[in-house]
Amino acid sequence: MKQIAEVTQAVVSDAASFGAKSMILERDDSIVDFDKRVLFKEVRKWNHHEPIRYSHDRAANEPLLWVPDAIAWSYVRGGDWRRRVRPLIESVIRLSP
Repeated sequence: MKQIAEVTQAVVSDAASFGAKSMILERDDSIVDFDKRVLFKEVRKWNHHEPIRYSHDRAANEPLLWVPDAIAWSYVRGGDWRRRVRPLIESVIRLSP
């Protein structure tokens, strides 16, 4: 769960720095309650004027959730796939095991 919290913290930090008003995260029923606790804490930390709204949804209901999955798959696959998606990647966050 530590790695999930780290990723969620990084996503909220990036969203806040870009001035995002809302976020939709892919729903995983096994961690959605944990996600909400981390999101609640992180969103409040970055609350300058109005908090970022967030929700969870299934990829089938929100096609834009497919994009990060495709980019992550390509990056992990390596080789020519990684080369093709590099222009879409601003940074890579490596998590400790």
